[in-house]
Amino acid sequence: MARREITQFFDDLDDTPLAEDQVNVVDFSLNGVDYTLDLSAKNREAFDKALEPFIKVARRKTRAGVAGRRVASRSANPERNRMIREWARENNIEVSERGRISADVIEKFEKAQGQ
Repeated sequence: MARREITQFFDDLDDTPLAEDQVNVVDFSLNGVDYTLDLSAKNREAFDKALEPFIKVARRKTRAGVAGRRVASRSANPERNRMIREWARENNIEVSERGRISADVIEKFEKAQGQ
């Protein structure tokens, strides 16, 4: 006995049947919740148009948080950075004289300090 499975796509908004090449997958997030929709070209356009005024004035979120905001990091402390560099040199660990200290060196320093 032969068996055939057929996948049929539908627009999530109005339940219109769609061919595979007509499906517009829309992924978006709102208030920390991720959503996905399968839409026709017409409904995708309506979705984009509805959000356009909000997107124009919104800031893009980066991995660290909201764009434009500076987040204090562990490496922002000059005195601490000086201590890490001194410790690294005393322990024959290569570290630059200026600039960013690698995460690996910071991790070794913290481990040695019992942090």
